[in-house]
This record gives sequence, structure tokens and C-alpha cells, in this order.
Amino acid sequence: MDRDPNDIIHERGSILGALRYLTHGVYVLGTRRGRQSNAMTASWVMQTSEKPPAVAVAVKNDRYSHDILLESGTFALSALREDQVNVATHFSETSGEYSDKLLGVPYGLTPSGSPFLLDCLAYLDCRVLDTARAGDHTVLIGEVIAGDTLGHDIPLIYDPSEYEETILR
Repeated sequence: MDRDPNDIIHERGSILGALRYLTHGVYVLGTRRGRQSNAMTASWVMQTSEKPPAVAVAVKNDRYSHDILLESGTFALSALREDQVNVATHFSETSGEYSDKLLGVPYGLTPSGSPFLLDCLAYLDCRVLDTARAGDHTVLIGEVIAGDTLGHDIPLIYDPSEYEETILR
């Protein structure tokens, strides 16, 4: 029995619409390869383990940061405050291939050398343990080897109406 192409399109639209209700925070993911640092907005992030502490982050395969992450084997996550939509937008609008997105932004380096924002709620320093292909993304599992809390405000929660559909992947 052949399916009507319109049903498939409707089904995909329904699935994507439902997925928009999954809640997740907004982070700036920083990584470094040699003397080259880069950062991007990431929203598909979750804790995966307590012992050892670990997180997973999904990065779109065609993003400039993707290959830097895989080569460096380390990354930092800076958790944004609810009033930092502009920061999330800044790190999602332009590719690090064409401009230094960290220029003029106060940042430090984690013990493993990845950049993290000094103006954020908290940061995690991660070492890549494993990766998995997931469609048009790669899921990186990172063991958290260091971190700190820098603030105590409300975290920024991803709201699709505040961003273009494709910038936070």
C-alpha cells in the first residue's frame, strides 16, 4: 500500500511540531584546536551520567565547530541566564569560519583549554568520551572534568519563537 506524499509531509510537520515542546536550556559551547578558539550556541544538551559526571551535546554535522570538536576532543559549556538571548543569538548568527565570535567577549579557558564565557551561570569543562551519528547531527558524550557555578539566576530555556528554526542546532 503506497502512502500519499501529503500524509508523509503532514506526519513530519506533526512530529516536528510536537518536538518543539521538549524543553532544554541554551548554552554556548566553546572548543579549541591549537591556538584557534571557536564557540557556538547549543541547545540540544543533557546530563547523561552522574558517576562519572557526563553530558551529551548534539552538533550539526555541517557546523564549523563540528570538526574542531572532534579533533580537539574537549569542549566547554557555558549555561546562559534567561536575560542572555542576545548572547545566544550572537554565537549562532555567524560561522566561526568567517569571524572570531569571541572577539570582545569576556571569556576564560578551562583547565583543558576550551573557552567559556565569564558572564554565565555556570560552565562545564568536558573531555569527549564517545560520539554517535544521529541523522544530520553528531552526539558527543563528554565527561565533565571541571566546572564552576558563577551565578544563581534563572537559566535560559529554548523558546523556538525567539530564534530562527535552524540556528540552535
